[in-house]
Amino acid sequence: MSEGKVSCLFIDDEFIESADGLVKGVIPAEKVSDVPLLKPDQPWEDGWYDRYGNSNVIYDEEEELFKAWYVVRIALSSARAEEAEALAYATSKDGIHWEKPILNIIEDNGSKENNLVMPFFRWATGHGVIKDPIEADPSKRYKMLFLFQCEHMQFAGIVQPVCVAYSADGINWETPRAWVNPIIAEGTDTHLTSHWDSKLHRYVVYLRGRPNVRIICMSESDDYLNWTPREIIVQPDDEDPPQDHEFYGMTSMEYGDHRIGFMSIFHTLNENWISSNGIEDWMPDWMNRMDIQLTYSKDGRTWHRAGNREPILECGPWGSFDSGSVYASHSPIKVGDEIWLYHVGNTDLHGEEPRNGESLPSGLNLAKIKKDRLVCLKTEKKGVLTTTSLKMPQKKMGLPLGIDPKTLSINADARGGSVRLEIIDPFGRVLPGYSVDDCVPFTGDDTEHQVQWTSDPQAQGTKSSSDELESKMVSQSRGILKARIYLENAKLFALYVNG
Repeated sequence: MSEGKVSCLFIDDEFIESADGLVKGVIPAEKVSDVPLLKPDQPWEDGWYDRYGNSNVIYDEEEELFKAWYVVRIALSSARAEEAEALAYATSKDGIHWEKPILNIIEDNGSKENNLVMPFFRWATGHGVIKDPIEADPSKRYKMLFLFQCEHMQFAGIVQPVCVAYSADGINWETPRAWVNPIIAEGTDTHLTSHWDSKLHRYVVYLRGRPNVRIICMSESDDYLNWTPREIIVQPDDEDPPQDHEFYGMTSMEYGDHRIGFMSIFHTLNENWISSNGIEDWMPDWMNRMDIQLTYSKDGRTWHRAGNREPILECGPWGSFDSGSVYASHSPIKVGDEIWLYHVGNTDLHGEEPRNGESLPSGLNLAKIKKDRLVCLKTEKKGVLTTTSLKMPQKKMGLPLGIDPKTLSINADARGGSVRLEIIDPFGRVLPGYSVDDCVPFTGDDTEHQVQWTSDPQAQGTKSSSDELESKMVSQSRGILKARIYLENAKLFALYVNG
């Protein structure tokens, strides 16, 4: 939020006093392509595959380069889940067109001519990579958490302990020389998404519950080595339908005053039965699919669901490469005013065969979220939003409550409908010149539409002495202005007000 500007988002209820005839919702992110931007296309990738989609994408501002680390797999036997995993690396100048450099680091199939940065290990999964913004040691600028299980640990099943590795460049990785791995002995089974939390001043990683319960937990650390016992932060409740009780994993990003979580929901019922018998034609379309919902936190520890639990990222239609599952990359990136949500899509239904027999390679894709379009208030009929008091600096004199109507704007989609506003004074009355009838209806789709008024309130007639006294009382009050917004078949994402 810039100085002198109030950005009223509706992720939570901070700016909502009442919302009559309106519901919260989410508009799914727009995918930039119907095919993967990054997929197996090199000779050395023959035999590699990726099923569960652990990928990491950052924009390196120092090098002005997008960087991706993604998991690839090879089968060790025909048995279920008997596979080994490695980590590959790619770069892009524009985030759309990707290159796979031949790194000559890791030998695979008798050659080092590949883009691997970590070798194949049995169940060495969950690789989560970050570039640490506060690390003083150049050799540890890049950090990775990963799960590892050796042959003698097969008794633990798919619940592996968490290990750490460091790198100076994100390409050449080393595990600590001292025997510190594993750093979290109580294992998990998910993408290990960690970050430096600037509010908590600690590192945070998201884990599953013990022993492998699909809920979202978090652990904290001061040094990336010693981690607190995990605490539950998001778990299913009575508002979740029975098929939405498997929270597969979560990544997050800072966004204004919030931390926004992108949580994978595995839609399933009777999972053990399906594992033994497969998915049948009569089952609903959602069976064993994976999509992404939003969560949010103001302090990094207390989390809430967002957007009426509607998906921010959906699977593609049957027949597409991402018809079975979409997995959010770690972590979403702010590019200009947009959120770029990289993700891996595939036809796989969590280990089950594709619904319609599709045989398409999985791969990395990109979906974009326009400025502040995370959660909206919407109606297909008519609704009215009354905001809470807007705490705006009063720097401009001679305008009611410091509001300049030329700088009042909305982020809305009103195609096929309309959005109109009015401004309410501290006594609950509509300010002259700012009534709903004075507002020019907005009927388009814009991330920052300047509200238009049909009249100039300053040019209206003279006031009585009592009016001027009341106006003086109002003008000297702070944080007591409200907006009343009328929606008809429209979606409202944000209100912006300059003081």
